Amino acid sequence: MSYLAFLAVQQLRARPWQSALLVLSVSLGVAILTTALSLTNGFEKDLVDRLLGTSPHVAIHEPLTGRLTDHEAIARRLSGRPNVLAVTPYVQGQGLVTTEAKTTVGVLVRGVDPRLERANPTWQRYMRSGTLSPGGLVLGSEVARKLGLAEGDRAWLVTGLGQRRGLTVTGIFETGLYDFDAHVAMVSLQDAQRAFGLGDAVSGLGVSLDDVFQAPALAQTWSRELEVGARAWTEQNRPLLQAMFLERVVIFIVIMFIVLVAMMGVGSTMAMWVIEKNREISLLRAVGASAREAGRLFVVQGTLISVVGVVLGSLGGVVLSSLLAVFPLQLAGEVYFLSRLPVDMQARDFVLVALATLVLSPVASLLPAWRAMRLDPIEVIRRT
Repeated sequence: MSYLAFLAVQQLRARPWQSALLVLSVSLGVAILTTALSLTNGFEKDLVDRLLGTSPHVAIHEPLTGRLTDHEAIARRLSGRPNVLAVTPYVQGQGLVTTEAKTTVGVLVRGVDPRLERANPTWQRYMRSGTLSPGGLVLGSEVARKLGLAEGDRAWLVTGLGQRRGLTVTGIFETGLYDFDAHVAMVSLQDAQRAFGLGDAVSGLGVSLDDVFQAPALAQTWSRELEVGARAWTEQNRPLLQAMFLERVVIFIVIMFIVLVAMMGVGSTMAMWVIEKNREISLLRAVGASAREAGRLFVVQGTLISVVGVVLGSLGGVVLSSLLAVFPLQLAGEVYFLSRLPVDMQARDFVLVALATLVLSPVASLLPAWRAMRLDPIEVIRRT
């Protein structure tokens, strides 16, 4: 094998431009695929982080009436349990926000405890200005833009019960999730209870966990134990999570075809080399090399091209992903939920792409190897 590697290197060096183009084709495919996966990872990670920052990990609710009357007792039972970080009550319902200029926007009204929200570092990260307080109204950035409202302005909240309450805008939040920023308004828990006529009841309890991936199992356990409805964040966002998984698979398969085409180009070029070098191959066979060794020579060449292409392509993917992290692509938030495309490079993706490319290299070398093995050295030498 050592002398076959030596001969393979010498043949590649004898055609520097062709060899460079073959390596470049493989490296471009690897770089594009690793960069695409890094962008997909960043999109998924950022979107999930924002979803977890704006919704409870597990939502406890009453599925029949929509009113949770014994929420304080349930909160005491859940507080202090393993995996549970916080249990907070909330009220949620549909409403309208209108201004003195008669501009109206439909919103999802969320009533929360201002003291608990102010202690939430995740929520504070999304507050662009101001804070939530009793008698106040905190609007999503897109809701405020549509209504032309700023901190300190007066607005009215209208609910389905026909109630119209005057509130002062005390804050603006921006999560980067267009759907949330354009359709959510926050008020204090007491104001929401009065607006929806709930009395002391709430719509549900939001449970925050130290391990968000334990949410589905804990939701099932608590639903049976507490005899209430319990929905994990994965269930609430199941269509979105399934779409992201399918998107990742499709991107990998589609862009992997670029690598496959590059490897087929490598195989076709080396097959032409067999025709050009049939005399040299025949001489190699005549001095004692077997047909299998002649075939392995081209397998080694294809592997060398793939290895160099994978290394250069991986480095190119790191460089390109780093550039996109510094200069992110801007997105239409109303379409893609996010306003920019983040990057998250993961070692497993680079390893997976490298392994897939190296597995394809012997396949691409089969045609030239097969042609080299079928050469009749006596016939070739006789003709030349």
